[in-house]
Amino acid sequence: MSLLKAGKLIHDIIPGMGRMGFDKSLGKIFITSGTGVIGYRVAMSLLNAGHTDVRVGVWMGERDAGGGKGNHEFVDNIVKKLKEKGAEIVDFDWTDPMCFDKVLKGVKTVFCSLPHMEAHQDAFTGFVVSCKENKIEHFVKISFLHVDEYRKNVPLAHFHNVCDELLEQAPKTSRISYTVLATSHLMSTPFLAQGELLTKQRKYVTASYGMGVNYVSPNDVADAAMVVLMDRKKHRNKVYQLTARPVTDREVAKQLSIACECEIQHIELGYHDYVKSIKSRGLPEWLAKDAAAFERTKASGIDEEPRIYTKDLENLIGRKPESFIDYLKNKESQRPGKKLPKPAEASA
Repeated sequence: MSLLKAGKLIHDIIPGMGRMGFDKSLGKIFITSGTGVIGYRVAMSLLNAGHTDVRVGVWMGERDAGGGKGNHEFVDNIVKKLKEKGAEIVDFDWTDPMCFDKVLKGVKTVFCSLPHMEAHQDAFTGFVVSCKENKIEHFVKISFLHVDEYRKNVPLAHFHNVCDELLEQAPKTSRISYTVLATSHLMSTPFLAQGELLTKQRKYVTASYGMGVNYVSPNDVADAAMVVLMDRKKHRNKVYQLTARPVTDREVAKQLSIACECEIQHIELGYHDYVKSIKSRGLPEWLAKDAAAFERTKASGIDEEPRIYTKDLENLIGRKPESFIDYLKNKESQRPGKKLPKPAEASA
Protein backbone atom coordinates (compact mmCIF):
# COMPACT_ATOMS: atom_id res chain seq x y z
CA MET A 1 0.00 0.00 0.00
CA SER A 2 2.72 2.46 1.06
CA LEU A 3 2.32 6.19 1.75
CA LEU A 4 0.76 5.76 5.16
CA LYS A 5 -2.33 7.92 5.57
CA ALA A 6 -2.65 10.34 8.46
CA GLY A 7 -5.18 9.14 11.02
CA LYS A 8 -4.66 5.45 10.27
CA LEU A 9 -2.71 3.15 12.54
CA ILE A 10 0.53 1.85 11.09
CA HIS A 11 -0.38 -1.80 11.55
CA ASP A 12 -3.58 -1.27 9.57
CA ILE A 13 -1.49 -0.37 6.53
CA ILE A 14 1.56 -2.59 7.12
CA PRO A 15 0.50 -5.65 9.16
CA GLY A 16 4.17 -6.56 9.58
CA MET A 17 4.57 -3.55 11.87
CA GLY A 18 2.42 -5.15 14.55
CA ARG A 19 1.42 -2.50 17.09
CA MET A 20 4.83 -0.97 17.60
CA GLY A 21 5.32 2.76 17.71
CA PHE A 22 8.33 4.70 16.56
CA ASP A 23 11.68 3.63 17.92
CA LYS A 24 12.81 6.85 19.61
CA SER A 25 16.42 5.93 18.89
CA LEU A 26 15.73 6.55 15.18
CA GLY A 27 16.59 10.20 15.62
CA LYS A 28 17.00 12.25 12.47
CA ILE A 29 16.61 10.16 9.31
CA PHE A 30 18.37 11.12 6.10
CA ILE A 31 16.82 9.81 2.88
CA THR A 32 19.34 10.08 0.07
CA SER A 33 16.87 10.42 -2.81
CA GLY A 34 13.57 12.16 -2.27
CA THR A 35 12.77 12.09 -5.99
CA GLY A 36 13.44 8.36 -6.30
CA VAL A 37 10.77 5.70 -6.71
CA ILE A 38 11.35 4.19 -3.26
CA GLY A 39 12.89 7.15 -1.45
CA TYR A 40 9.85 9.33 -2.04
CA ARG A 41 7.50 6.63 -0.76
CA VAL A 42 9.57 6.06 2.38
CA ALA A 43 9.80 9.78 3.11
CA MET A 44 6.05 10.29 2.75
CA SER A 45 5.25 7.22 4.83
CA LEU A 46 7.51 8.37 7.67
CA LEU A 47 5.99 11.84 7.64
CA ASN A 48 2.42 10.58 7.41
CA ALA A 49 3.06 8.19 10.27
CA GLY A 50 4.18 11.02 12.52
CA HIS A 51 7.98 11.01 12.41
CA THR A 52 8.88 14.69 12.38
CA ASP A 53 12.66 14.57 11.94
CA VAL A 54 13.07 13.60 8.28
CA ARG A 55 15.79 15.11 6.10
CA VAL A 56 15.42 14.43 2.39
CA GLY A 57 18.16 14.75 -0.18
CA VAL A 58 17.22 16.15 -3.59
CA TRP A 59 19.42 16.88 -6.54
CA MET A 60 17.66 19.66 -8.38
CA GLY A 61 18.79 18.34 -11.75
CA GLU A 62 17.13 14.98 -10.99
CA ARG A 63 19.52 12.35 -12.29
CA ASP A 64 16.82 10.16 -13.81
CA ALA A 65 17.87 7.73 -16.53
CA GLY A 66 14.26 7.21 -17.49
CA GLY A 67 13.84 10.47 -19.36
CA GLY A 68 13.21 12.90 -16.49
CA LYS A 69 16.70 14.36 -16.41
CA GLY A 70 16.54 18.07 -15.97
CA ASN A 71 12.79 18.02 -15.33
CA HIS A 72 12.67 20.82 -12.78
CA GLU A 73 8.87 20.93 -12.62
CA PHE A 74 8.85 17.27 -11.60
CA VAL A 75 11.41 17.92 -8.85
CA ASP A 76 9.65 21.09 -7.68
CA ASN A 77 6.35 19.22 -7.28
CA ILE A 78 7.99 16.58 -5.11
CA VAL A 79 9.83 19.16 -3.02
CA LYS A 80 6.61 21.08 -2.46
CA LYS A 81 4.73 17.99 -1.32
CA LEU A 82 7.49 16.85 1.02
CA LYS A 83 7.83 20.32 2.55
CA GLU A 84 4.09 20.50 3.14
CA LYS A 85 4.40 17.32 5.19
CA GLY A 86 7.26 18.76 7.25
CA ALA A 87 10.37 17.34 5.60
CA GLU A 88 13.68 19.19 5.69
CA ILE A 89 14.92 19.41 2.08
CA VAL A 90 18.66 19.55 1.36
CA ASP A 91 20.71 19.56 -1.83
CA PHE A 92 22.47 16.24 -2.27
CA ASP A 93 24.65 15.02 -5.13
CA TRP A 94 26.39 11.64 -5.05
CA THR A 95 29.15 13.03 -7.28
CA ASP A 96 30.00 15.81 -4.79
CA PRO A 97 31.72 14.39 -1.67
CA MET A 98 31.95 17.90 -0.26
CA CYS A 99 28.23 17.80 0.58
CA PHE A 100 28.32 14.50 2.50
CA ASP A 101 29.23 15.90 5.94
CA LYS A 102 26.66 18.66 5.62
CA VAL A 103 23.71 16.36 4.88
CA LEU A 104 24.79 13.87 7.57
CA LYS A 105 25.14 16.40 10.39
CA GLY A 106 22.97 15.36 13.33
CA VAL A 107 21.70 12.25 11.51
CA LYS A 108 21.33 8.88 13.25
CA THR A 109 19.71 6.80 10.53
CA VAL A 110 20.34 6.71 6.76
CA PHE A 111 17.98 5.31 4.15
CA CYS A 112 19.97 4.89 0.96
CA SER A 113 18.70 4.28 -2.55
CA LEU A 114 21.35 4.88 -5.18
CA PRO A 115 20.50 6.37 -8.58
CA HIS A 116 21.64 4.55 -11.70
CA MET A 117 24.74 6.53 -12.59
CA GLU A 118 28.29 6.17 -13.83
CA ALA A 119 31.18 5.82 -11.36
CA HIS A 120 28.74 4.95 -8.58
CA GLN A 121 31.08 2.67 -6.60
CA ASP A 122 33.54 5.43 -5.69
CA ALA A 123 30.63 7.66 -4.65
CA PHE A 124 29.16 5.03 -2.34
CA THR A 125 32.53 4.20 -0.75
CA GLY A 126 33.11 7.85 0.06
CA PHE A 127 29.61 8.20 1.47
CA VAL A 128 30.06 5.23 3.82
CA VAL A 129 33.34 6.74 5.07
CA SER A 130 31.47 9.98 5.84
CA CYS A 131 28.76 7.98 7.63
CA LYS A 132 31.39 6.42 9.85
CA GLU A 133 32.95 9.81 10.61
CA ASN A 134 29.53 11.28 11.43
CA LYS A 135 28.71 8.34 13.72
CA ILE A 136 25.66 7.11 11.84
CA GLU A 137 24.02 4.31 13.84
CA HIS A 138 21.78 2.52 11.32
CA PHE A 139 22.17 2.33 7.54
CA VAL A 140 19.33 0.86 5.46
CA LYS A 141 20.27 0.25 1.83
CA ILE A 142 18.24 -0.74 -1.21
CA SER A 143 20.18 -3.22 -3.32
CA PHE A 144 19.70 -5.83 -6.04
CA LEU A 145 19.24 -9.55 -5.46
CA HIS A 146 22.26 -11.51 -4.32
CA VAL A 147 22.17 -14.02 -7.16
CA ASP A 148 25.43 -15.14 -8.79
CA GLU A 149 24.02 -15.11 -12.32
CA TYR A 150 23.15 -11.43 -12.03
CA ARG A 151 26.31 -10.48 -10.18
CA LYS A 152 28.55 -12.11 -12.80
CA ASN A 153 26.76 -10.71 -15.83
CA VAL A 154 25.19 -7.35 -14.91
CA PRO A 155 27.51 -4.47 -13.90
CA LEU A 156 24.82 -2.75 -11.78
CA ALA A 157 24.03 -5.94 -9.85
CA HIS A 158 27.76 -6.52 -9.27
CA PHE A 159 28.15 -2.96 -8.03
CA HIS A 160 25.30 -3.28 -5.55
CA ASN A 161 26.56 -6.60 -4.22
CA VAL A 162 30.08 -5.19 -3.72
CA CYS A 163 28.66 -2.16 -1.90
CA ASP A 164 26.63 -4.48 0.33
CA GLU A 165 29.81 -6.34 1.27
CA LEU A 166 31.44 -3.02 2.13
CA LEU A 167 28.47 -2.13 4.31
CA GLU A 168 28.57 -5.53 6.03
CA GLN A 169 32.11 -4.72 7.19
CA ALA A 170 31.10 -1.36 8.67
CA PRO A 171 30.09 -2.66 12.14
CA LYS A 172 33.66 -3.91 12.66
CA THR A 173 35.14 -0.42 12.42
CA SER A 174 32.27 1.88 13.40
CA ARG A 175 29.01 2.12 15.32
CA ILE A 176 26.99 1.50 12.14
CA SER A 177 24.52 -1.37 11.99
CA TYR A 178 23.04 -2.15 8.60
CA THR A 179 20.01 -3.65 6.91
CA VAL A 180 20.17 -4.49 3.21
CA LEU A 181 16.94 -4.86 1.24
CA ALA A 182 18.03 -6.68 -1.90
CA THR A 183 15.15 -6.46 -4.36
CA SER A 184 14.41 -8.15 -7.62
CA HIS A 185 13.26 -6.07 -10.62
CA LEU A 186 11.01 -3.18 -9.61
CA MET A 187 7.62 -2.82 -11.25
CA SER A 188 8.55 0.77 -12.01
CA THR A 189 11.39 -0.39 -14.29
CA PRO A 190 9.35 -0.37 -17.55
CA PHE A 191 8.65 3.35 -17.09
CA LEU A 192 12.17 4.26 -15.99
CA ALA A 193 14.00 2.14 -18.58
CA GLN A 194 11.73 2.54 -21.60
CA GLY A 195 11.04 6.26 -21.29
CA GLU A 196 9.26 7.83 -24.27
CA LEU A 197 9.26 4.50 -26.11
CA LEU A 198 6.57 3.39 -23.66
CA THR A 199 4.82 6.62 -22.76
CA LYS A 200 4.60 8.14 -26.25
CA GLN A 201 5.05 5.32 -28.78
CA ARG A 202 3.10 2.82 -26.64
CA LYS A 203 5.73 0.14 -27.15
CA TYR A 204 7.24 -2.12 -24.51
CA VAL A 205 10.44 -3.60 -25.94
CA THR A 206 12.11 -6.58 -24.26
CA ALA A 207 14.45 -9.47 -24.99
CA SER A 208 13.51 -11.87 -22.19
CA TYR A 209 12.44 -14.60 -24.65
CA GLY A 210 9.13 -15.25 -22.89
CA MET A 211 10.77 -16.15 -19.59
CA GLY A 212 9.15 -15.18 -16.31
CA VAL A 213 10.64 -12.09 -14.65
CA ASN A 214 10.68 -11.51 -10.91
CA TYR A 215 9.02 -8.11 -10.40
CA VAL A 216 8.29 -6.53 -7.00
CA SER A 217 6.27 -3.43 -6.19
CA PRO A 218 8.12 -0.29 -5.01
CA ASN A 219 5.19 0.19 -2.62
CA ASP A 220 5.95 -3.13 -0.94
CA VAL A 221 9.68 -2.39 -0.82
CA ALA A 222 8.95 0.97 0.82
CA ASP A 223 6.72 -0.74 3.38
CA ALA A 224 9.48 -3.26 4.11
CA ALA A 225 11.86 -0.33 4.60
CA MET A 226 9.45 1.22 7.09
CA VAL A 227 9.45 -2.01 9.10
CA VAL A 228 13.24 -2.23 9.35
CA LEU A 229 13.64 1.50 10.01
CA MET A 230 11.20 1.47 12.90
CA ASP A 231 12.50 -1.70 14.53
CA ARG A 232 16.20 -1.63 13.87
CA LYS A 233 17.13 -3.89 16.80
CA LYS A 234 15.23 -6.77 15.25
CA HIS A 235 16.61 -6.20 11.75
CA ARG A 236 20.14 -4.97 12.43
CA ASN A 237 22.99 -6.51 10.43
CA LYS A 238 20.72 -8.54 8.17
CA VAL A 239 20.28 -8.94 4.41
CA TYR A 240 16.80 -9.62 3.07
CA GLN A 241 16.03 -10.91 -0.43
CA LEU A 242 12.78 -9.29 -1.57
CA THR A 243 11.12 -11.35 -4.29
CA ALA A 244 7.71 -12.19 -5.73
CA ARG A 245 6.39 -14.68 -8.27
CA PRO A 246 7.54 -14.39 -11.92
CA VAL A 247 5.45 -12.84 -14.68
CA THR A 248 6.31 -12.66 -18.38
CA ASP A 249 6.93 -9.35 -20.07
CA ARG A 250 4.10 -10.15 -22.47
CA GLU A 251 1.78 -10.27 -19.46
CA VAL A 252 3.31 -7.03 -18.19
CA ALA A 253 2.38 -5.36 -21.49
CA LYS A 254 -1.20 -6.59 -21.06
CA GLN A 255 -1.35 -5.18 -17.54
CA LEU A 256 0.10 -1.88 -18.74
CA SER A 257 -2.60 -1.74 -21.42
CA ILE A 258 -5.33 -2.30 -18.83
CA ALA A 259 -3.98 0.34 -16.47
CA CYS A 260 -3.39 2.91 -19.24
CA GLU A 261 -6.70 2.10 -20.96
CA CYS A 262 -4.84 1.99 -24.27
CA GLU A 263 -2.93 -0.74 -26.07
CA ILE A 264 0.72 -1.12 -25.17
CA GLN A 265 2.38 -3.17 -27.90
CA HIS A 266 4.83 -5.78 -26.66
CA ILE A 267 7.83 -6.13 -28.97
CA GLU A 268 10.06 -9.13 -28.25
CA LEU A 269 13.49 -8.76 -29.85
CA GLY A 270 16.51 -10.99 -30.04
CA TYR A 271 19.45 -9.91 -27.93
CA HIS A 272 21.46 -8.23 -30.69
CA ASP A 273 18.42 -6.37 -32.04
CA TYR A 274 17.65 -5.28 -28.50
CA VAL A 275 21.16 -3.85 -28.16
CA LYS A 276 20.61 -1.88 -31.38
CA SER A 277 17.29 -0.63 -30.01
CA ILE A 278 18.96 0.59 -26.83
CA LYS A 279 21.70 2.40 -28.70
CA SER A 280 19.13 4.08 -30.94
CA ARG A 281 17.57 5.69 -27.87
CA GLY A 282 20.75 7.64 -27.21
CA LEU A 283 21.44 6.14 -23.77
CA PRO A 284 24.97 6.47 -22.37
CA GLU A 285 27.13 3.44 -23.16
CA TRP A 286 27.38 2.33 -19.53
CA LEU A 287 23.60 2.50 -19.08
CA ALA A 288 22.93 0.67 -22.36
CA LYS A 289 25.37 -2.05 -21.26
CA ASP A 290 23.47 -2.58 -18.01
CA ALA A 291 20.08 -2.70 -19.76
CA ALA A 292 21.29 -5.26 -22.30
CA ALA A 293 22.93 -7.39 -19.61
CA PHE A 294 19.72 -7.45 -17.56
CA GLU A 295 17.72 -8.68 -20.59
CA ARG A 296 20.24 -11.39 -21.43
CA THR A 297 20.19 -12.63 -17.84
CA LYS A 298 16.38 -12.58 -17.67
CA ALA A 299 16.31 -14.58 -20.92
CA SER A 300 18.36 -17.32 -19.23
CA GLY A 301 15.29 -18.20 -17.14
CA ILE A 302 17.02 -17.54 -13.82
CA ASP A 303 13.99 -15.65 -12.47
CA GLU A 304 11.86 -18.77 -12.79
CA GLU A 305 14.14 -20.89 -10.60
CA PRO A 306 12.61 -21.62 -7.16
CA ARG A 307 15.97 -21.23 -5.41
CA ILE A 308 15.97 -17.45 -5.76
CA TYR A 309 12.61 -16.97 -4.03
CA THR A 310 12.20 -16.18 -0.37
CA LYS A 311 9.38 -15.24 1.98
CA ASP A 312 11.34 -12.23 3.23
CA LEU A 313 9.10 -9.59 1.65
CA GLU A 314 5.86 -11.20 2.76
CA ASN A 315 7.21 -11.79 6.26
CA LEU A 316 8.37 -8.18 6.62
CA ILE A 317 5.18 -6.49 5.45
CA GLY A 318 2.84 -9.12 6.90
CA ARG A 319 0.71 -9.58 3.78
CA LYS A 320 0.80 -10.82 0.21
CA PRO A 321 2.87 -8.60 -2.11
CA GLU A 322 1.10 -6.39 -4.64
CA SER A 323 0.43 -7.83 -8.09
CA PHE A 324 1.57 -5.88 -11.13
CA ILE A 325 -1.93 -4.62 -11.91
CA ASP A 326 -2.48 -3.63 -8.26
CA TYR A 327 0.74 -1.63 -8.38
CA LEU A 328 -0.31 0.15 -11.58
CA LYS A 329 -3.73 1.01 -10.14
CA ASN A 330 -2.31 2.31 -6.86
CA LYS A 331 -2.20 5.91 -8.06
CA GLU A 332 -2.16 7.37 -4.55
CA SER A 333 1.38 6.09 -4.10
CA GLN A 334 2.76 7.48 -7.35
CA ARG A 335 5.20 10.34 -7.27
CA PRO A 336 3.56 13.65 -8.21
CA GLY A 337 4.06 14.27 -11.91
CA LYS A 338 4.56 10.58 -12.71
CA LYS A 339 1.20 9.45 -14.03
CA LEU A 340 0.09 6.79 -16.45
CA PRO A 341 -0.86 8.09 -19.92
CA LYS A 342 -4.52 8.65 -20.69
CA PRO A 343 -6.27 6.96 -23.63
CA ALA A 344 -6.55 10.23 -25.54
CA GLU A 345 -2.77 10.61 -25.41
CA ALA A 346 -2.27 7.37 -27.30
CA SER A 347 -3.24 8.93 -30.60
CA ALA A 348 -1.35 12.17 -30.00
